Amino acid sequence: MLSRVALRKNALARVRVTGRSALPSPAILRLHSQSTRPVSFTNPSSTTNTQQRSRRHSLTSNRSLATAADQSIFSQGSGSYIPFENATSDGSTFSGDSFFDQRLSPFFKPHSQGLPESSLIIMNEAAQTKPRVQRKVKGLGGDADEMLANLDVSLRIHQYERSAVLISRLKHCYPPGSPEFLDLCNRHLNAIVSHMSVTRQHELVPACQRFFEVELRVQGLEPNATSYAIMIRMALRMFHGSKRDRTVRRYWEFVKSKSWEERVLSESVFSESDLGELSQICSHDVQRVAMGNFNPNTTSDDVSVAESQAVEVKAVKQKGLGLSSLQESLELFSDPSRVSLPLYEQGTVEDQMHQQKQARQRQLEQDAIQSALNRWRAESETRRKRGFDGAEKRLGPIIDQWLTGLESKIEEELKTFDKLVAKSGPSPNAAELDLLEYGVYLRALKSDRIAAITILSAINTFSRLGVDQGLKLAGLAFNIGSEFHDEILAERSLQHQKERQSSHLSNARQALAIRKQKDGRARWYHLSRKIEEEDPSIAWSARVKAKVGATLMGLLFDAAKAPVEVINPETKKKEITLQPAFQHNYQITWGKRAGFIHLHPSVVEVLLKEPPADILSRHLPMVCEPKPWKGVSDGAYYVYKSELIRSTPGEHLQPAYVKAAIESNGLDEIRESLDILGSTGWVINREVFDVMLEAWNSGEAIANLAALEPNLTPPQRPSAEEGYEAEKKWDRLVQLMENRKSGIHSQRCFQNFQMEIARAYLDETFYLPHNIDFRGRAYPLPPYLNQMGADNARGLLLFSKAKPLGPQGLRWLKIQIANLAGFDKASLPEREQFTTDHLEDVLDSANNGLKGRRWWLKAEDPWQCLAACCELRNALKLSDPTQYLSRLPIHQDGSCNGLQHYAALGGDKVGAQQVNLEPSDRPSDVYTGVADFVKRTVAQEAADGNPTAKFLEGRITRKIVKQTVMTNVYGVTFMGAMKQVRKQLVDHYPDLTPEQRADGALYIARKIFEALGSMFNGAHEIQYWLGDCASRITRSMSPTQIEEIMQEAMKSATAANLDPSKKLRSTVIWTTPLGLPVVQPYRVRSSRRIATTLQSLSIVDSNADDTVSARKQLQAFPPNFIHSLDATHMMLSAIACHKAGLCFSAVHDSFWTHACDVDQMNELLRDAFVRMHSDDVIKRLDAEFKVRYGDHLFLAKVPSRSRIGKAIIELRKSKKGRGKSSKVSELFEEYKRQKFLRSDDPELQAQGQAMVTPASVFDSLGKDKDLSISTSLGATAVGHIPDNADITSQGPDPLEFDKSDPAIEALLGTIETDPEALVTTPEEDRPKMRRNKLTQIAYQHFWLPMRFRDVPAKGDWDVSRIRDSKYFFC
Repeated sequence: MLSRVALRKNALARVRVTGRSALPSPAILRLHSQSTRPVSFTNPSSTTNTQQRSRRHSLTSNRSLATAADQSIFSQGSGSYIPFENATSDGSTFSGDSFFDQRLSPFFKPHSQGLPESSLIIMNEAAQTKPRVQRKVKGLGGDADEMLANLDVSLRIHQYERSAVLISRLKHCYPPGSPEFLDLCNRHLNAIVSHMSVTRQHELVPACQRFFEVELRVQGLEPNATSYAIMIRMALRMFHGSKRDRTVRRYWEFVKSKSWEERVLSESVFSESDLGELSQICSHDVQRVAMGNFNPNTTSDDVSVAESQAVEVKAVKQKGLGLSSLQESLELFSDPSRVSLPLYEQGTVEDQMHQQKQARQRQLEQDAIQSALNRWRAESETRRKRGFDGAEKRLGPIIDQWLTGLESKIEEELKTFDKLVAKSGPSPNAAELDLLEYGVYLRALKSDRIAAITILSAINTFSRLGVDQGLKLAGLAFNIGSEFHDEILAERSLQHQKERQSSHLSNARQALAIRKQKDGRARWYHLSRKIEEEDPSIAWSARVKAKVGATLMGLLFDAAKAPVEVINPETKKKEITLQPAFQHNYQITWGKRAGFIHLHPSVVEVLLKEPPADILSRHLPMVCEPKPWKGVSDGAYYVYKSELIRSTPGEHLQPAYVKAAIESNGLDEIRESLDILGSTGWVINREVFDVMLEAWNSGEAIANLAALEPNLTPPQRPSAEEGYEAEKKWDRLVQLMENRKSGIHSQRCFQNFQMEIARAYLDETFYLPHNIDFRGRAYPLPPYLNQMGADNARGLLLFSKAKPLGPQGLRWLKIQIANLAGFDKASLPEREQFTTDHLEDVLDSANNGLKGRRWWLKAEDPWQCLAACCELRNALKLSDPTQYLSRLPIHQDGSCNGLQHYAALGGDKVGAQQVNLEPSDRPSDVYTGVADFVKRTVAQEAADGNPTAKFLEGRITRKIVKQTVMTNVYGVTFMGAMKQVRKQLVDHYPDLTPEQRADGALYIARKIFEALGSMFNGAHEIQYWLGDCASRITRSMSPTQIEEIMQEAMKSATAANLDPSKKLRSTVIWTTPLGLPVVQPYRVRSSRRIATTLQSLSIVDSNADDTVSARKQLQAFPPNFIHSLDATHMMLSAIACHKAGLCFSAVHDSFWTHACDVDQMNELLRDAFVRMHSDDVIKRLDAEFKVRYGDHLFLAKVPSRSRIGKAIIELRKSKKGRGKSSKVSELFEEYKRQKFLRSDDPELQAQGQAMVTPASVFDSLGKDKDLSISTSLGATAVGHIPDNADITSQGPDPLEFDKSDPAIEALLGTIETDPEALVTTPEEDRPKMRRNKLTQIAYQHFWLPMRFRDVPAKGDWDVSRIRDSKYFFC
């Protein structure tokens, strides 16, 4: 049976290229990206229905990541073709078998040798452009997102006249007959019927009927099954006697004429009584449909929830009720009776247990904000009992005053809003118009709840970003609006769950009574489609969130006061005055004026003493397995909505691509791997927790636990005679000490939260739901206690499932101890022997903890080392240690994983040896290898008299070079490398002078890059090719955008002044081997001004119209591409391990399983890596780019003084004389020429060949190598040393990026600009000739059809040799 959701069509404009018996021609592939409608391309000879096939990703048995538009990939004539696995971009073939190891595990699928089906998704970015904005009338209008949000709230608060106006205005945002618009109309209709059924407002009936019978058809809409169900329900509820029966039968006849009986009866709008009355009026039809689905099994067994005994643990002392508030939100662990269990349970005992766990999880999520409200009320009661003491510095009483004041302010606003709505007469003023616009949102929740959410959001935003720092009002307002919206969605979800348990489950188990029958009741069931968990939620746009958030912040600004102690100048006594808790001012940042909100210093003092983060505890570990991921917002938690992908705030293109990809069961392996990670059960390691609690309560800095009172000695203040410079230096030292102290305090607050959560989850099995970032890397959603946390968090985690160690497991447990102790560069037998040699220390650590010799504290990861020591001690207690049931996760880490991928991509044998891809008897360590290379060079050059080498001799260690080697593959520049080396020199050799550190950092960075360039030549070439591709893509335009510019030029009186180069918006997009479309989010965001009561806000209005940040796109692409590959490797490994029956968890390139399963997991890890790299990944990427961007024009450049540049200049001079030269006209002319050349009409082809443009000049005189492509990547390529390294070392960091951007902060190291951007450095700091050389090159820019350079030749190293490398992951 089809549901309403199944009938909806996605209005998102997109194109899927699907393979059939022969792939579409390049002409068709070029055509499809210009279309504004969804198109599926099939071969006319194919008779297979495309809807019968679900799209497969690129690692399924029938796959093709991309189909290239280049003719060289496909043979010409007779429809024959070369399968992609055997094709290269230059037309030659490569054997798929040569890259594929036939010994791969059966848990992996082999490459397809037959016809692949493409999974490439190409979306028309025109669908992502700025929405149409309608003029606002009495607060109603704006873009579609704003009106949809307004409609949603209007229906919730029963303002149906307002919702009717909004629907009439929304019709212009949808195509005629749109199912989405019909859904909106049905929501409006159903809301009216539900409301008048309760209030008995019969005057609404005619309006309801008119809307259904007249308005829908005026709008070009045909009612669907939901529409008729709503009207039947209206007739049942509002009419009586014969009129009711007549009206119901009339609507039912329409239903029968369309054969929609089952669909209408299955609609969730009907209650039991509705169905009962309907079954009496239309008894024959209804019972005929219903009895076909009769299920007499209505019994269920009650299964009580097992009560877990509370464990008494000494609590950490802390002022206020913060910890008690957290404990209240975790009460269900000690009081199972608080959980509302399902009214009816069905299925097996296992199913019933799962239902009970889900009920506990829902209760846990619901308790978060309620615990905060209870805390405030308790503190308020305590304050009233003892009398208000203004000197009382508790957070609770302050917030209590805020809550009361803000609640009153909101109520006043609502009263004014109601008066304005009812007002008629003169036009409202600006303030009243604002209230008409946002006032409706304040009706969505109760005033006290809105006040609580506002205060919670404000406090947590300040605590997260710094309570002593001012916050931009725009960001703070957006956060408050987002929290408000999330709470509305959460409340809706909770309401639905209550209805499901009390009504819908009951309907599925009890018979509906047929009214007025004396002989009992006939039991019958109607089991149709699965009832929707929730109506699709209306998303609020950034503007709506900011507007509502700024409104609430403005009210809080007026209501919130802070008690301040002052001295009365007359009485000389201390008094308490109430001053505004927030202060608003303007600051200049980056040359722009921005509004900031600051907390009053007295509030800052309180917040620094009492950590506020513990009053909001939403994302806790789950007590049941997470919901499987079924959609972009359907998975993980049960009450609060979770997103499958973590995208940059304001980024819409990436979620749209993921939404398109996930349809037709897309991204199934990505979702499966996330479900596997989330289904791994965990328990708290009680033995480690006890030691950690002892250390915590001592207040000392033990391992990575922060000290309660850090012992920081303040610097001695200089005397007045020492002068201003000494005083300035002292100020800096004091500031550094204060920053250090603040950092330690923040760390302890965070660890306090971790300790409380660990205490609550003792003896509980819990789960960590995961989602992914835009590159596909998986992250756990609970932020406080997870496997990606610091050493103390990881040391607390054990698998919930135990497995016998076995002989190999005992061996790996010993190796784990050696690895965690820092002895991880030796061979595996040597590591095992290390633990044996230190067995006495291991046992002392496990038995005595802090009271013994504390050997475990000397380890690199002390808490994890202690956990491993305890596990080995427990095993050795048995007569046969191999039979010990172990829960400890054993880690297997990659050897500089990014370089491993580069070595495999390039077939680089030397690089493969350095990162343990090649089999060997001992592990290779690339960091040691680079350090040895630098040592040899330093020794040689010191002997030759190099002064820098002389003072560096004997100072080069593995630690000096490690960070730079590790981050080089992820995009660190030469300047960033120098900063890293300089920091290491400061830490390890404080005796060096500042000049020596600077010279030494430059020298060592040079040598590190020389070593990497020689070791990883293949990686060097691939990075350059990736950067070259990104440079061309970001300077290109699609046909759709070119036509938009043509339309703009025809409407503009100043078309000649249009500069297309200022409108470049093509971002780098590629598809991972598992089918995930990756969209780089780096754009130059535009902003919109929004007037609020506090100030005008500048809100980022993100859309695909924003021009790309070419430099960020270029420099981030190589590391992001590698991240997408290591994410793929992890997910393939997770699925294979799950199929093999292994427990699995991961921290990016560190994989965890039971000790007994390490050998099998290692084999599967190698299989997964071979499986992925047995395909030529780079050539497949090249083919995808040719399809995705093959119809683009890109803005190329050549030196003006070159032969080609001079010819282009002459051509432009000749055209200028004829009045035909302008930037925009050249673009149109080249676009026209390319269309003619691609035409099937010989005459048009001849016209295209006769046209003379800069591109035709280039084609006749030059080749691709003559183009000047941006060299920005040069500073970030593996082993690249810029020509002007000396100058680079003297300049400032020229590129500042937003570290809060989750898409950027994941990159290791600093992204820098290229040498060409350094012209702002003062002239005296650089040689004149070098500056002139960098700044005096002139270029000629012109439009070329998109073309990419040839893929670098791949080395002959055989990736299947990894299978025999026991140190690949270890």
